[in-house]
Amino acid sequence: MSSSDVVGVDKLNQNTDESKRGGYHHGNLREALVRCGIEILNLEGFDALSLRQVARDVGVSQTAPLHHFPSKVDFLAAVAAQGFRMMFEQRIVALKGVTDPRERLLSVMLAHLHFSTGHPALFRVMYGSYIPAKSHFPELEQAASRSYGILETAVGDYLSDRGKSLSRVRPASLAVWTACHGLATIMADRQNAWDIIGHDPIKIGRDVFGIFIAGLDQQA
Repeated sequence: MSSSDVVGVDKLNQNTDESKRGGYHHGNLREALVRCGIEILNLEGFDALSLRQVARDVGVSQTAPLHHFPSKVDFLAAVAAQGFRMMFEQRIVALKGVTDPRERLLSVMLAHLHFSTGHPALFRVMYGSYIPAKSHFPELEQAASRSYGILETAVGDYLSDRGKSLSRVRPASLAVWTACHGLATIMADRQNAWDIIGHDPIKIGRDVFGIFIAGLDQQA
């Protein structure tokens, strides 16, 4: 990921922070509630997030969110779905102008890491146990599958470029996802990780993912 790509990603991430919780002029209450929820996660973390707080920040009655979200889990599912859309866009930005299959695969993996360190609380909502039955939410399933599809495509292109069998795309994609998601999860928890492995997650990611991709050549 080049420095210009990182700037583009940072600009993309700012879209959910610029309103600084409040001052909404919205015609779509559901969208405003979700955006506010993401802002609370980014600024204060998961413990600060509640439907009551979101309603207060958006400037509607405490019962207004219930028209769109019967429970907090329904709300979290919508927030997670938006998170996966953001991750999808972040991966698109990371791939812009990158043509080499290896670099494209690396860029997709690094985008996952960049997202987790930029939105750690949102990342945990997307992948954690706060939503116990994700398959019950089609919007969330669709957004997650779309984001994962970019990774799977990058893996397929890489294997094809290396003359490997495309029958290995699915298991190889799972292996790649496990590698990038594992490091992203570790790096999102700064208390446990950053004192040990440093303060530059992208540099660490390049080293770790580079080793993994080299191993992929031998196994696929």
